[in-house]
Amino acid sequence: MNELLLQTIVDKLNKVDEGVRQINSATPQVPDYGERLNTVNASLEQIKAELAGMTERTKFPTAAVSKLLEYLEINNDLLRRPPIQKVKHQHHINAGMIVSTCLFLLLVLGSVWLFNTRSTLQDYRAGDIKYRYLKLQGGKQLRPYLYEIDSLYHAHPQVFRDSVLQWEEERQRIADMLHEAQEKEEEASQLRNRARKIR
Repeated sequence: MNELLLQTIVDKLNKVDEGVRQINSATPQVPDYGERLNTVNASLEQIKAELAGMTERTKFPTAAVSKLLEYLEINNDLLRRPPIQKVKHQHHINAGMIVSTCLFLLLVLGSVWLFNTRSTLQDYRAGDIKYRYLKLQGGKQLRPYLYEIDSLYHAHPQVFRDSVLQWEEERQRIADMLHEAQEKEEEASQLRNRARKIR
């Protein structure tokens, strides 16, 4: 019985082999894509490895963001309280310039003083010449009066000077009043002329 079973199995396998051959002959030959599939498989493995590394590279940089936030807080604090800057003005003028400026000012002041002194001296000389001319050319009537003035001046020079200044002020005041009266008279005559024209 074993032989019969074995024979039956062998017959069946032969039929299956023949059926496979018929199927293979009926279907067109399929090219061998084994090598290509192996290269595609290797490429896929490489892509998987790169994707695994990409997740590490594309992770959100929480450490860098926290450091940036820390710097922003420091900057905001500095902007809220700006540092006080003291401005110090330094003038670079050396001692030589100061000394030369002072000497120049002294020279100008001395020149002005000398000019004023010279003009005062010229006034005194002119007054002296005029007085001496009056003494020489004044005649008999004016000479005793001039000698009397000389003796008064030599006796009390300050009192004589004060009285002369007082007389000059009085004359100037009278001259101002006369000038003002003349202006008012002219104004009154102009008003009279206008009043006559209006009539």
